[in-house]
Amino acid sequence: MENEQFKLIDVIERTCTEKNVRLQPMRVARDIMNADVKTLTLDHTVNQCLQFMKSRKVRHVPIVDLPYEGERKACFIGVVSQRDVLRLSIPNAKEPNEQQIDPRALKQLLVNIVTRNPKSVSAQTPINEVITILTCNHIDMVPVLDGDDLAGLITTSDLMKLFSVLGKTISQLCPKSEKDTSSIDMASESSAQTKVLSSWVSRTVQEMMSEPVICLDPQDNLAQAIDVLQAKEIRHIVIADEHGKFMGLVSDRDILRNLPYAGRRPPAAPKKFREHLFAADSWSTNALMPLENVMVRDVVHVLPKCSVCEAAEILHKKNISCLPVVNEQQEIQGIVTVVDLMRALLAVYEPAEKADLISSESGIR
Repeated sequence: MENEQFKLIDVIERTCTEKNVRLQPMRVARDIMNADVKTLTLDHTVNQCLQFMKSRKVRHVPIVDLPYEGERKACFIGVVSQRDVLRLSIPNAKEPNEQQIDPRALKQLLVNIVTRNPKSVSAQTPINEVITILTCNHIDMVPVLDGDDLAGLITTSDLMKLFSVLGKTISQLCPKSEKDTSSIDMASESSAQTKVLSSWVSRTVQEMMSEPVICLDPQDNLAQAIDVLQAKEIRHIVIADEHGKFMGLVSDRDILRNLPYAGRRPPAAPKKFREHLFAADSWSTNALMPLENVMVRDVVHVLPKCSVCEAAEILHKKNISCLPVVNEQQEIQGIVTVVDLMRALLAVYEPAEKADLISSESGIR
């Protein structure tokens, strides 16, 4: 059995059946997608999109074209993300903590900023393929299509919820008395399954966090932050003092809120990470803004011993995309993101050898 190939999801489902634990289907896109999808049209304005996102607490809006005479239904066109909309805001000089939207941007129609023909999946797409599409394309949402029709959406938050549910299910299957697997007799098939499940659920963020952490100083500016984000293709930068004490966080969204309106998106494909979003007309003025004016100071963070399942639940409930990892002295140790956890989630759905999953080194970074 050492070289046997199997999927952890198979072990979870089989063990649930044996122990009479109810588990909803968690195999394909349809099982985890949000089917209650509200849309806007190409003729809605940025202002209307802003209000839509705020009222519904969403970061992505599917865009449809209304049916022409003789047609029966609207046609799915693409997606407008929160990043697209934030890119249209400029800082208010009188009130640094408030955002003022350029009047030209507010009146702009969504037809000018919609991402057409986005990466998509079908209802039967396996979850591991959904994860791969999201991580490889640096996106936070994927539409689920039924032919050309929009059937639902899957976001990174949905996958964090899935991670949390799987963790709780495994904890139910493996009581605390079974968590110490050092003395388990591996000749027993059920014992081997218990060890595999316990090893996966007992991991901590320290085992998969990104380190060393890329940090900037509060006095560094937007241009420096953008250079780091584009060079490393990341979305968050930790702000720390000269002693490594954690002070706050700057995300790509925080930067986009402080760049001036740049007009329509360029037609050419970007050559750099998020190039079309970071472009600006008044570059020299905004580039010198210090990060201390932009960074978020009250940031949810965790200790290295925090379990990955707890981290996934925090990310889902708070609707955030990263957790700085600090020690008891508030010194930055690492950072764990939804991308890190999505990659770890692949271990549940992709074939692996039992020896790999049982190993304490099985966590995917």
